Amino acid sequence: MKISKILAAASAAVVAAAAISSVSFAESALTALEPGEAILGFGDSDWKAQGWGKGQDGELDMSYFQTAQITGNGTYSVGIDLSAGYTNDEWEDEETGDLAVFTTGNGIGAMGINVNFDAEDEAYDNFGINITSVKFDGVETIVAGATSYTNNEDGAKRCNVLNQWANYDATKEDHITSDAATATSVMTDFAGEWTTCVVEFEVFGLADDGATDGATDGATDGATEAETTGDTTADKGSPDTGVEGIAVVAGVAVLAAGAVIVSKKRS
Repeated sequence: MKISKILAAASAAVVAAAAISSVSFAESALTALEPGEAILGFGDSDWKAQGWGKGQDGELDMSYFQTAQITGNGTYSVGIDLSAGYTNDEWEDEETGDLAVFTTGNGIGAMGINVNFDAEDEAYDNFGINITSVKFDGVETIVAGATSYTNNEDGAKRCNVLNQWANYDATKEDHITSDAATATSVMTDFAGEWTTCVVEFEVFGLADDGATDGATDGATDGATEAETTGDTTADKGSPDTGVEGIAVVAGVAVLAAGAVIVSKKRS
Protein backbone atom coordinates (compact mmCIF):
# COMPACT_ATOMS: atom_id res chain seq x y z
CA MET A 1 0.00 0.00 0.00
CA LYS A 2 1.42 3.36 -1.01
CA ILE A 3 1.35 5.95 1.78
CA SER A 4 1.30 9.65 0.92
CA LYS A 5 0.89 11.18 4.34
CA ILE A 6 0.53 10.19 7.99
CA LEU A 7 -1.28 12.63 10.21
CA ALA A 8 -0.72 12.24 13.93
CA ALA A 9 -3.77 12.68 16.11
CA ALA A 10 -2.30 15.58 18.03
CA SER A 11 -1.82 17.65 14.88
CA ALA A 12 -4.92 16.46 13.00
CA ALA A 13 -7.56 17.35 15.57
CA VAL A 14 -9.40 20.61 15.07
CA VAL A 15 -11.63 22.65 17.33
CA ALA A 16 -15.32 21.98 16.73
CA ALA A 17 -17.49 24.94 15.76
CA ALA A 18 -21.12 25.15 16.88
CA ALA A 19 -24.26 26.55 15.30
CA ILE A 20 -27.79 26.62 16.62
CA SER A 21 -29.90 23.87 15.04
CA SER A 22 -33.07 24.97 13.30
CA VAL A 23 -34.67 21.53 13.35
CA SER A 24 -37.99 21.45 15.20
CA PHE A 25 -38.69 18.60 17.59
CA ALA A 26 -42.22 18.47 16.18
CA GLU A 27 -40.94 17.45 12.75
CA SER A 28 -38.65 14.43 12.72
CA ALA A 29 -35.45 14.66 10.67
CA LEU A 30 -35.13 10.85 10.49
CA THR A 31 -36.69 10.59 7.06
CA ALA A 32 -35.28 7.10 6.39
CA LEU A 33 -37.11 5.62 9.40
CA GLU A 34 -40.70 4.71 10.09
CA PRO A 35 -42.44 6.17 13.17
CA GLY A 36 -41.18 4.34 16.25
CA GLU A 37 -38.22 2.83 14.39
CA ALA A 38 -34.75 2.87 15.99
CA ILE A 39 -31.35 2.90 14.28
CA LEU A 40 -27.77 2.77 15.53
CA GLY A 41 -26.52 6.06 14.09
CA PHE A 42 -22.77 6.51 13.86
CA GLY A 43 -19.75 8.12 12.28
CA ASP A 44 -16.37 6.41 12.44
CA SER A 45 -13.36 8.40 13.68
CA ASP A 46 -12.39 9.37 10.09
CA TRP A 47 -16.01 10.24 9.17
CA LYS A 48 -15.58 8.16 6.02
CA ALA A 49 -18.45 5.91 7.12
CA GLN A 50 -21.56 7.32 8.74
CA GLY A 51 -25.32 7.02 8.85
CA TRP A 52 -28.01 8.49 11.10
CA GLY A 53 -31.33 7.50 9.55
CA LYS A 54 -31.74 10.86 7.82
CA GLY A 55 -31.32 9.65 4.24
CA GLN A 56 -28.87 12.45 3.44
CA ASP A 57 -26.05 12.48 0.90
CA GLY A 58 -22.91 10.91 2.32
CA GLU A 59 -24.78 8.51 4.59
CA LEU A 60 -24.64 4.74 4.21
CA ASP A 61 -27.94 3.37 2.92
CA MET A 62 -30.24 1.36 5.14
CA SER A 63 -28.94 -2.00 3.89
CA TYR A 64 -26.02 -1.69 6.34
CA PHE A 65 -28.29 -1.30 9.37
CA GLN A 66 -30.43 -3.63 11.46
CA THR A 67 -33.15 -1.44 12.92
CA ALA A 68 -35.74 -2.12 15.62
CA GLN A 69 -39.41 -1.16 15.76
CA ILE A 70 -40.22 0.07 19.26
CA THR A 71 -43.57 -1.45 20.22
CA GLY A 72 -43.48 -0.86 23.97
CA ASN A 73 -41.26 -1.16 27.03
CA GLY A 74 -38.89 -4.07 26.61
CA THR A 75 -35.58 -5.28 25.22
CA TYR A 76 -34.33 -4.53 21.69
CA SER A 77 -31.15 -4.54 19.63
CA VAL A 78 -29.86 -2.52 16.69
CA GLY A 79 -26.74 -3.04 14.62
CA ILE A 80 -24.39 -2.17 11.79
CA ASP A 81 -22.71 -4.58 9.37
CA LEU A 82 -20.07 -3.20 6.96
CA SER A 83 -18.98 -6.58 5.57
CA ALA A 84 -20.67 -6.01 2.20
CA GLY A 85 -18.22 -3.19 1.50
CA TYR A 86 -18.78 0.52 0.95
CA THR A 87 -17.13 3.50 -0.73
CA ASN A 88 -16.87 7.20 -0.01
CA ASP A 89 -16.57 9.77 -2.82
CA GLU A 90 -13.74 11.52 -0.97
CA TRP A 91 -11.56 8.43 -0.42
CA GLU A 92 -9.67 6.72 -3.24
CA ASP A 93 -7.10 4.05 -3.92
CA GLU A 94 -3.95 6.02 -4.68
CA GLU A 95 -2.47 3.29 -6.85
CA THR A 96 -5.47 2.82 -9.14
CA GLY A 97 -7.36 6.09 -8.82
CA ASP A 98 -10.56 4.14 -8.12
CA LEU A 99 -12.71 4.70 -5.06
CA ALA A 100 -11.37 2.78 -2.07
CA VAL A 101 -13.56 -0.09 -0.92
CA PHE A 102 -13.84 -0.53 2.84
CA THR A 103 -15.33 -3.31 4.93
CA THR A 104 -14.41 -1.78 8.29
CA GLY A 105 -14.85 1.40 10.25
CA ASN A 106 -11.97 3.09 12.05
CA GLY A 107 -12.96 3.49 15.68
CA ILE A 108 -15.92 5.70 16.61
CA GLY A 109 -16.24 9.46 16.27
CA ALA A 110 -19.80 9.44 17.62
CA MET A 111 -22.52 6.81 17.97
CA GLY A 112 -26.03 6.75 19.36
CA ILE A 113 -29.41 5.07 19.15
CA ASN A 114 -31.83 7.33 17.28
CA VAL A 115 -35.58 6.72 17.52
CA ASN A 116 -38.07 8.35 15.16
CA PHE A 117 -41.05 9.64 17.17
CA ASP A 118 -43.84 12.18 17.15
CA ALA A 119 -42.99 14.92 19.65
CA GLU A 120 -46.70 15.58 20.10
CA ASP A 121 -47.26 12.01 21.30
CA GLU A 122 -47.43 12.16 25.11
CA ALA A 123 -46.59 8.46 25.30
CA TYR A 124 -42.95 9.48 24.72
CA ASP A 125 -42.78 12.11 27.49
CA ASN A 126 -40.87 9.78 29.84
CA PHE A 127 -39.34 7.55 27.15
CA GLY A 128 -35.89 6.32 28.12
CA ILE A 129 -33.24 3.91 26.87
CA ASN A 130 -30.72 2.03 28.96
CA ILE A 131 -27.93 0.39 26.94
CA THR A 132 -27.00 -3.05 28.26
CA SER A 133 -24.47 -4.27 25.69
CA VAL A 134 -22.13 -2.82 23.03
CA LYS A 135 -20.31 -5.42 20.93
CA PHE A 136 -17.81 -4.78 18.14
CA ASP A 137 -17.22 -7.93 16.11
CA GLY A 138 -18.77 -9.93 18.93
CA VAL A 139 -16.54 -8.50 21.69
CA GLU A 140 -18.23 -6.70 24.59
CA THR A 141 -16.90 -3.16 25.11
CA ILE A 142 -19.45 -1.44 27.35
CA VAL A 143 -18.00 0.54 30.24
CA ALA A 144 -18.85 -1.17 33.54
CA GLY A 145 -21.13 0.89 35.76
CA ALA A 146 -22.18 3.39 33.08
CA THR A 147 -25.87 4.32 32.73
CA SER A 148 -27.44 5.72 29.58
CA TYR A 149 -29.54 8.83 29.23
CA THR A 150 -32.00 9.79 26.51
CA ASN A 151 -32.81 13.25 25.16
CA ASN A 152 -34.69 15.01 22.35
CA GLU A 153 -32.44 15.64 19.36
CA ASP A 154 -33.08 16.63 15.75
CA GLY A 155 -36.74 15.71 16.01
CA ALA A 156 -35.90 12.32 17.47
CA LYS A 157 -35.05 10.56 20.70
CA ARG A 158 -31.34 9.89 21.05
CA CYS A 159 -29.35 7.76 23.46
CA ASN A 160 -25.61 8.21 23.00
CA VAL A 161 -23.30 5.22 22.92
CA LEU A 162 -20.31 7.55 22.64
CA ASN A 163 -20.40 11.31 22.13
CA GLN A 164 -17.63 13.56 23.41
CA TRP A 165 -19.74 16.65 22.68
CA ALA A 166 -22.74 15.70 24.84
CA ASN A 167 -23.31 15.19 28.55
CA TYR A 168 -26.18 14.39 30.86
CA ASP A 169 -27.80 17.48 32.39
CA ALA A 170 -30.21 16.83 35.25
CA THR A 171 -31.70 20.33 34.88
CA LYS A 172 -33.11 19.52 31.44
CA GLU A 173 -36.55 17.96 31.44
CA ASP A 174 -35.96 15.93 28.27
CA HIS A 175 -32.88 14.19 29.73
CA ILE A 176 -34.27 10.86 30.93
CA THR A 177 -32.19 8.28 32.80
CA SER A 178 -32.73 5.43 35.22
CA ASP A 179 -29.78 6.55 37.39
CA ALA A 180 -28.71 10.20 37.39
CA ALA A 181 -25.65 9.44 39.50
CA THR A 182 -23.99 7.34 36.78
CA ALA A 183 -25.59 8.76 33.62
CA THR A 184 -23.09 9.29 30.79
CA SER A 185 -22.82 9.45 27.01
CA VAL A 186 -19.56 7.47 26.92
CA MET A 187 -20.70 3.87 26.90
CA THR A 188 -17.75 2.11 25.27
CA ASP A 189 -13.97 1.96 25.66
CA PHE A 190 -13.49 0.59 22.14
CA ALA A 191 -10.92 1.96 19.69
CA GLY A 192 -9.85 0.11 16.58
CA GLU A 193 -11.01 -1.32 13.26
CA TRP A 194 -14.38 -3.08 13.23
CA THR A 195 -16.86 -4.64 10.82
CA THR A 196 -19.98 -5.18 12.92
CA CYS A 197 -21.45 -3.43 15.94
CA VAL A 198 -24.50 -4.64 17.85
CA VAL A 199 -26.07 -2.66 20.69
CA GLU A 200 -28.68 -4.14 23.01
CA PHE A 201 -30.90 -1.85 25.06
CA GLU A 202 -33.93 -1.66 27.29
CA VAL A 203 -36.79 0.77 26.71
CA PHE A 204 -38.59 2.13 29.77
CA GLY A 205 -41.08 4.87 30.58
CA LEU A 206 -43.38 4.47 27.57
CA ALA A 207 -47.01 5.20 28.41
CA ASP A 208 -49.20 2.10 28.30
CA ASP A 209 -50.99 2.36 24.97
CA GLY A 210 -51.80 -1.32 24.61
CA ALA A 211 -48.68 -2.15 22.60
CA THR A 212 -46.92 -5.39 23.43
CA ASP A 213 -43.28 -5.49 24.45
CA GLY A 214 -41.03 -6.13 21.47
CA ALA A 215 -37.55 -7.24 20.58
CA THR A 216 -35.58 -7.51 17.37
CA ASP A 217 -32.27 -9.05 16.47
CA GLY A 218 -29.29 -6.86 15.64
CA ALA A 219 -26.70 -7.28 12.91
CA THR A 220 -24.71 -10.52 12.87
CA ASP A 221 -21.87 -10.59 15.41
CA GLY A 222 -18.31 -11.25 14.35
CA ALA A 223 -18.33 -10.57 10.61
CA THR A 224 -15.00 -11.33 8.95
CA GLU A 225 -12.70 -8.34 8.63
CA ALA A 226 -11.05 -7.53 5.28
CA GLU A 227 -8.26 -5.15 4.35
CA THR A 228 -9.06 -1.92 2.59
CA THR A 229 -7.68 -1.36 -0.91
CA GLY A 230 -5.17 1.43 -1.31
CA ASP A 231 -4.69 4.69 0.54
CA THR A 232 -7.45 7.15 1.30
CA THR A 233 -8.04 10.88 1.20
CA ALA A 234 -8.11 13.44 3.99
CA ASP A 235 -11.20 15.37 2.90
CA LYS A 236 -13.91 14.17 5.26
CA GLY A 237 -17.50 15.11 5.87
CA SER A 238 -18.85 16.80 8.99
CA PRO A 239 -20.02 14.63 11.88
CA ASP A 240 -23.62 14.55 13.06
CA THR A 241 -22.71 14.40 16.71
CA GLY A 242 -26.13 15.02 18.15
CA VAL A 243 -25.22 17.67 20.68
CA GLU A 244 -28.61 18.79 21.94
CA GLY A 245 -29.88 21.68 19.83
CA ILE A 246 -26.40 22.18 18.37
CA ALA A 247 -24.93 21.03 15.07
CA VAL A 248 -21.23 20.56 15.80
CA VAL A 249 -19.00 20.85 12.74
CA ALA A 250 -15.60 19.16 12.71
CA GLY A 251 -13.26 19.16 9.76
CA VAL A 252 -10.95 16.33 10.80
CA ALA A 253 -11.45 14.01 13.79
CA VAL A 254 -9.06 11.31 14.96
CA LEU A 255 -8.74 9.07 17.98
CA ALA A 256 -6.51 10.54 20.66
CA ALA A 257 -3.85 7.87 20.50
CA GLY A 258 -4.02 7.04 16.82
CA ALA A 259 -2.89 8.24 13.43
CA VAL A 260 -4.65 8.37 10.07
CA ILE A 261 -3.13 7.28 6.77
CA VAL A 262 -4.39 9.48 3.99
CA SER A 263 -3.77 10.48 0.42
CA LYS A 264 -5.18 13.40 -1.51
CA LYS A 265 -7.84 12.60 -4.06
CA ARG A 266 -6.74 13.00 -7.65
CA SER A 267 -8.13 16.12 -9.32
